Amino acid sequence: MTTASTSSPDKAADTQAETPGADLRDAASPPPSGTEGAVAPAPPGSLADGHRTEDDLRAALGLEPVGWTAPRAVRVRGWVATGVAGLVAALLRLVGLAHPSSLMFDEIYYVKDAYALWTVGYEAQWAEGSDELFAAGDFSGMSTEPSFVVHPQLGKWLIGLGMQVLGPESAVGWRIVPAIAGILTVVLLARLTFRLTGSPVLTGLAGLLLAIDGVALTESRIGLLDVFVGLFATLTMYCVVRDRQWSRARLARDLAGTGAGHLAPRAHARPWLWAAGAALGLTCSIKWSGLYLLAVVGVMVVVWDTQALRKVQAKAWFLEGTIARGIGDFIRLVPTAAAVYLLMWWSWFTHDSAYKHGWAAQQRAVGGTARSWLPDALNDLVEYHLSMYTFHVGLDSEHPYQSRPAGWLLQLRPTSFYWVGEEEMAGQGCGSQRCVQAITSIGNIPIWWAACVALVAVVLLATVGRDWRAWVPLAGYLGLYVPWFQYPDRTIFTFYTVAFVPFVVLVLVLGLGMASGLLPPRPGTPPTAAEGGSGLFARTTWRWPGSRARLSSGALQAEADDGHARGRDCSGQDKAADPSGPGTAASADRGVAPGSGQRDDPVVAGPGWPLRVPGKLSPVVQHWTAVPSGTVRRGGVVLVGVVVASAVAFAVVWWPVWVGWVVSYEFWRWHMLLGSWV
Repeated sequence: MTTASTSSPDKAADTQAETPGADLRDAASPPPSGTEGAVAPAPPGSLADGHRTEDDLRAALGLEPVGWTAPRAVRVRGWVATGVAGLVAALLRLVGLAHPSSLMFDEIYYVKDAYALWTVGYEAQWAEGSDELFAAGDFSGMSTEPSFVVHPQLGKWLIGLGMQVLGPESAVGWRIVPAIAGILTVVLLARLTFRLTGSPVLTGLAGLLLAIDGVALTESRIGLLDVFVGLFATLTMYCVVRDRQWSRARLARDLAGTGAGHLAPRAHARPWLWAAGAALGLTCSIKWSGLYLLAVVGVMVVVWDTQALRKVQAKAWFLEGTIARGIGDFIRLVPTAAAVYLLMWWSWFTHDSAYKHGWAAQQRAVGGTARSWLPDALNDLVEYHLSMYTFHVGLDSEHPYQSRPAGWLLQLRPTSFYWVGEEEMAGQGCGSQRCVQAITSIGNIPIWWAACVALVAVVLLATVGRDWRAWVPLAGYLGLYVPWFQYPDRTIFTFYTVAFVPFVVLVLVLGLGMASGLLPPRPGTPPTAAEGGSGLFARTTWRWPGSRARLSSGALQAEADDGHARGRDCSGQDKAADPSGPGTAASADRGVAPGSGQRDDPVVAGPGWPLRVPGKLSPVVQHWTAVPSGTVRRGGVVLVGVVVASAVAFAVVWWPVWVGWVVSYEFWRWHMLLGSWV
């Protein structure tokens, strides 16, 4: 589900540090000294005045009990959903990748720069007319003079990697790595969704919708940089979510056996946060827009850490979280990202002929003293970066396909990547006298427009519902979309949205999950106060009658059905050994009539009041949705079906203008639904 100890196939790695199956600790020692001072109010059900067990603390932090893991059937189906989405993405991105065989749009810059990097070690200048020669396999137009390039080198190294493997004379060679990046982004988004929701259905839905989106698809089939930004940004958020789960599990373990007001434990290495810092460094090494995501992630991690200390009632939790832990978070993120970023310039450092290399020495020769306190190599790189920054902020030349960020979410002005007009296509036999070829990065409109509505619901989920999961896609919007509004006069394009389209899809999936009842509530939250409380901001904890394992947030163990049939509960213990099994007074307290053996209806566990939710617990439904069938809303499921069917139909109909088929002009013009698309 939503924590390192919830419904995830990666659970095993996390539970190794959590002592799976460990007994709850008894607290007999007095509270530690020095606990005076203001502490947060005790969370419901915690042992605020006594010694707390690890499970008490995990519940307060929104984690499942120690040793808990999702049913194997759910995990397997999660991987099946991921694999199917990845397969769809691979087919759509790899079939016909060599078309067109010429350089299109900004491939004329990035592909040739990639070839130069792998050939001479730096971006070089090319002679006039080299685009056509390059596509024909003639690379004689490249010189050894350095070229002024305004983006870091990593994206071009990746594009060039495909040419090294498959050959630079092939269009597949310079497009294969972006295609692989697009496929990996689909897979990563699916795994991120599964970790957030624990639902195989929502996992597959997220992967499928990203696989068939026009922005994600077209930019996975062209040698541009932005698809790599989307890949590493998605990887960043995956690592951040893993860190949240890992760090909270360690916090619960460290404070087990203590009372409220205890000092916060020492910080740990937090490998997933280091990994997030490295992923952010890779994002910035593609384009500088990753810097904004770095800032957003940094703030979010500090807020999460501070909230965690508050929930466990640590002494001076606010200062500890914002200052002590905040500094640690900064060190793990920012210097790591900076180190990775500098490392990605290794080739520039090692080639004296690279652009601006030797600038500091030239300045000294003419009496210049700018930043003389820096080593020459770093001073050269700083000057290069200042030149790049000046170019970016001053880029205001008119372009026919430039657009404003206000229209990006509605796809009001998509980017045309390729166009061959009627004159050049004469005699191509498209069934019309007017034939054209076009590749336009029109987003899948049912996805993008529905996501605009879902965005409102997800914002409410984050603010009113206080569901931390909603902040994951919102961080993508804040870090990769909102910053573009500060450049109203700059020449920018809708195709930049490929960097955050995974978060657009995730917003839509969360919104559809809320509408349909397929989004399990987050674990560790109090139950709703009304029967069937599975509304927009429902916070339910599901318990399987007759089992001792708490099953939170809809991550239900369908093995319980089989366990009852075999005379064993879902924890694998004989019912005779379980004093709270069916037919006992304890089972009646959980909402099961003594001797009834009922196991069809879930019970919402709350402090002293079990609440039955109607609906049968179909194992098939549970294994695919991770929620009881009684919580699924028929109207919401119909809405999901309508959105998915519309998105698939749009992908089928618009496929020819996403991949550049030869079509009639009338056919192409019919697909330009809005006048701004032409």
